Amino acid sequence: MTNGMIFGAKHWWMALAAIFFWAVPVSLWSQGTLLSQQTHSTGEQPFSGVDDSLAGAADAILASVTQIPVAANGQVGVNKTTSTNLAILNRPQSRTWSSGPSFAAARVDMLRPAIEPILRSHGVPTDLVAVVLVESGGHATALSPKGARGLWQLMPDTARRYGLRVDDTEDDRLDLFKATDAAAQYLHDLHAQFGDWKLALAAYNTGEVNVGSAILRTHTQDFDELTNLRVLPLETRNYVPRVLAAIRSFDPTSSLAEHHGEAGAEAVFASSSR
Repeated sequence: MTNGMIFGAKHWWMALAAIFFWAVPVSLWSQGTLLSQQTHSTGEQPFSGVDDSLAGAADAILASVTQIPVAANGQVGVNKTTSTNLAILNRPQSRTWSSGPSFAAARVDMLRPAIEPILRSHGVPTDLVAVVLVESGGHATALSPKGARGLWQLMPDTARRYGLRVDDTEDDRLDLFKATDAAAQYLHDLHAQFGDWKLALAAYNTGEVNVGSAILRTHTQDFDELTNLRVLPLETRNYVPRVLAAIRSFDPTSSLAEHHGEAGAEAVFASSSR
């Protein structure tokens, strides 16, 4: 090998080594910066992801429940090491409220310890956690064609009215605690306005202006009468009985569950989760 070839090879290896020692620090610096940004972002919203974690836990438990053996007498066998406080373990699985809780109902059941204290703090019956079942099926990212979003399916204007931030960079409707606090305030105000929980639920679905207009036209504040007169939208006439049926599925003794007629099969009003 000539001296020129040896000199060229040495320079080639030196150049390669220089590139390597330059690239490694840059890569490590980039990863450190990314980690710092992620940590900072997480610190800004300490409760972000809690609602998804609870919903995910519910799904995981339900997946394991489907594998629990059923004895000859029809009783469900529960391993004490994996038992939960879900009432679904001793009831038949179904996707209708009338014959048993669905996966969505069990998911909402898992969220109740976080939701009910907030409802109670605003003077709202804890049974109205059933609104979450009908509105979103317990999915924090549920989205309706009209733009309602989150567990409680709050519209942007309603959310902002109750202090939530909804813009291109942040949407508090996805936060379990903030959204529940806003929805509880809204339900409380609707009940104060109409003096009846059925009318409050109707207004939650179609807006207080529509319900107020229906009352003025018919001179009645009875939801069942308004339903019979068909002055409320069909969706609202179906929505309220479904919420009441969901309440009954959670608590058959609830006074809010009393209503005329039977609600249809389970239906979540939000059309997608994303």
